[in-house]
Amino acid sequence: MKFNCLAIALSSVGFCLAAHAADPATAAPEPKIEKITVTGSNIKRISRETASPVMIITNEQMKRGGATTLTEVLRNISVNVGGIDENRTSGFTAGASGLNLRGLGSQATLMLINGRRLAAYAQPEFQTTFVDLNTLPMGAVERIEVLKDGASAIYGSEAMAGVVNIILKESYEGLEIGASYGESEVGDGETARATASFGYGNLTEQHFNAFATLDIRQQKPSFLKNRGGYIGTQDLRAYGYSDQRNLYTAPGNIYWTDKATGKFNARPIDGKACPADQQVDAADFFGASGMPGGKVCVFDDLKDADFNSGGKSDRFSLTSVFNWQPNADTKVWAEVMRTQNKARVTGQLHWVAMQLGQEIGALPITHPQYPQELIGPDGKTLAGGNGTVRLRSQLKNLPAQGQDNTTDFGRYLIGAKGVLGNWDWETAILTNSSEVESRATGGLLNSKFIEAVQTGKFLFGDVAGNAALYPSLVTNSASQYKSSMSLWDAKVSGELLELPAGPLSMAVGVEARRESLETNPDPNAVAGELYHSAELPPPMSNSRNIRSIYSELNIPILSNLEAQLAARHDRYSDYGNSTTPKLGLKWTPWSSLVLRSTYAEGFRAPTLVENSTAISNAFISFQDPARCNASFKEGCNAQSPYQSGSNPNLGPEKGESFTYGFVWEPNQSFNMSVDFWRIKRKNEISTYDLTTVLANEALFANNPATVIVRDPLTAADAANGATKGEITLVKLLLTNVSVTDVKGVDMDLRGRFNLGAYGKIEPSLNLQYVQSYRTAPTPNDPMLQYIGTSGQPRLQGSLGVGWKQGPWSLSADARYVGKMGAVGSPNETCRFIAEGYEELCRDIASFTTVNIGGSYRGFKNVILSGAVKNAFDRKPPFFPYTNGRNYYAPLHDSMGRYFQASAVYTFY
Repeated sequence: MKFNCLAIALSSVGFCLAAHAADPATAAPEPKIEKITVTGSNIKRISRETASPVMIITNEQMKRGGATTLTEVLRNISVNVGGIDENRTSGFTAGASGLNLRGLGSQATLMLINGRRLAAYAQPEFQTTFVDLNTLPMGAVERIEVLKDGASAIYGSEAMAGVVNIILKESYEGLEIGASYGESEVGDGETARATASFGYGNLTEQHFNAFATLDIRQQKPSFLKNRGGYIGTQDLRAYGYSDQRNLYTAPGNIYWTDKATGKFNARPIDGKACPADQQVDAADFFGASGMPGGKVCVFDDLKDADFNSGGKSDRFSLTSVFNWQPNADTKVWAEVMRTQNKARVTGQLHWVAMQLGQEIGALPITHPQYPQELIGPDGKTLAGGNGTVRLRSQLKNLPAQGQDNTTDFGRYLIGAKGVLGNWDWETAILTNSSEVESRATGGLLNSKFIEAVQTGKFLFGDVAGNAALYPSLVTNSASQYKSSMSLWDAKVSGELLELPAGPLSMAVGVEARRESLETNPDPNAVAGELYHSAELPPPMSNSRNIRSIYSELNIPILSNLEAQLAARHDRYSDYGNSTTPKLGLKWTPWSSLVLRSTYAEGFRAPTLVENSTAISNAFISFQDPARCNASFKEGCNAQSPYQSGSNPNLGPEKGESFTYGFVWEPNQSFNMSVDFWRIKRKNEISTYDLTTVLANEALFANNPATVIVRDPLTAADAANGATKGEITLVKLLLTNVSVTDVKGVDMDLRGRFNLGAYGKIEPSLNLQYVQSYRTAPTPNDPMLQYIGTSGQPRLQGSLGVGWKQGPWSLSADARYVGKMGAVGSPNETCRFIAEGYEELCRDIASFTTVNIGGSYRGFKNVILSGAVKNAFDRKPPFFPYTNGRNYYAPLHDSMGRYFQASAVYTFY
């Protein structure tokens, strides 16, 4: 045995000697090992596996199941918890979509294209800024890399919850065209998409390549009223809840108190009979003492209006890349991306409430539709009670409330990279911008509309009679927003020196960028002149400059142990400086097992909205402890003018993230990774809780972010038990106050099995389990556990399987959202208890949908594909949510079963 070992050793030595003695001219050249850049590191390396957990979504994975947008791909990954929804019928971001990694907010998720930043969506969602996924074309994407730990040391601000890096195709030769069509099972939400890619030139032979990808997509609206069951109605009696229909009918209900009996009377304003299915007991609205045995006419907002389950959108995107490679070590390239997204979402109809205490007042006796039977011989009303006639009406002849937004996104880059000795270098200049024009659908001028109603010019239900009046009431309000970001960067990376365990690699880089934001709300919106629309802050313009320097080391400590050290210094022209480090360790005890861990500090700079001077005016209700006690009750249900808004004195949010886990790949057929993670964030930008401020008013007296203005305390109020005067103004500005601590575990299982004659099968399982989500409104308050409340499910994940045999491929992917509580915070009392429906306080059930896809490549140059989304037509769990929908819209989808077919043809 020893002889055999010695013989093998000697033969090996002889082989090596022979190799060294060979003629250099005839010896085979050593193959060049290509190094790659992985998201989360600036150092090129041979292996994709680093100390940081990274999820990679390939182009094939993106397309399977029928996805046609990056929103459909990324909003369903396990680490995303909701985010900005393109189909919301409230808010300011119609047609825009953003991610929310780890549930820490869209502003804590950094979006990149090819490792470089993007301009934020121009129309801020209050203080939240984010990158709009719908401005990024899916047709030009090669893959997506999701970094699941903090990376401020690598990329700077916002990279606290994670990083999503969109990798575009580098080059393309040939011509490919594709088309797809989809439609929901109920016949709405039709989607038509056309794509074309053309490229010419070979980098190796012709030293250049130019290609362009065109992506056009049109989607028609879908409506809740078409979904059926509790999704499309407010009459929830059949589902264990009350009838939520209302008296706001079309053309309208009038009601008054009978002077003789003291009972309510009600009827449609046009005097016509109410349809039988819209008649309900009057006692449901007026109580047992009003109209006993009588009926009133009701309206179903979801069934009879145009609440979107999916909005209308038209998208056009052109991405082009030009590459020039003058020699093997140098490459110059340019990128141009232009996208336009037109989107419309609609929700509740405009409504009118006429009664005392409302701005519009009660129905005037001089109005032509005032009930004539209530006008006495003296010309005065015969109504009892307070002598008024009230009205509830839906303006069904006007477009439903919503938004009509047009977003134009442009990205332009020119760069160069190459190799100089043992060092890789790269530099680029980039500019990109997002411009939004936002219009209110069915916008009404507040004062003119109220005047037309009060004077009787506007008649409820008289479409023809009001036609001439509409031009003076309806406004095409247009608010303009622009966000831009310009950047120059340069970096070098390579091997600094050779250590006993391997080469010490290093990367050093610099970056300079400028960010700016301009908002120009419609003057009518600023003046509060848009009926049913929030008053917007005045126009504002804000900008800043950022200078950054960063460095990274990859240190081989042992042959199987390496460390990543990174640090970055960012200097902001508005708030100051931030320095963030990162440490990572990767140990490979066996070739099949990798143990890894990271520690990173992070920060989020105040956005250009948060640190501006924009102030919003509204009203706020509260209980004033200084004027609400056992002997004085005037302040127990108080209301005051309320100012909220930005704060130019804000500092950055700061955080720490920890990960540790392993990757196990015992063979080529199976890969498993498990990573435990924790993110601690402090100095979060928020406002102080008003209840806390009023309970400790002296403590906040000198805080510029909290201002409470009171009238002097009168002697009479003091004698009756009040300790302070009435509040006349509440002002709460954003400030660095909140804290959050989140921890959990990610699991990723992937298989690749060859079934011989039966093809190949690739199963996968991806899970996020959140163990704890604790937060507090101030550092001095106790941490509250939010995990399990609505919006914070413990478990999310996906289970998929793909099968291929010859020209055929099939896939099935299940998306799971775990159960959640019926309350939004741990100290909140379930609202259904007071309403007498305590059984609805149970958890919101888990929600699972399955997408099935398949393709056939048996025809020359042709790929035919089909998909069924939500193949089992699962409805989201029943939950009367506070946004008027009967399911938890931020995490659950109501579209239902959806069919899609596509074809791709490659010419050469």
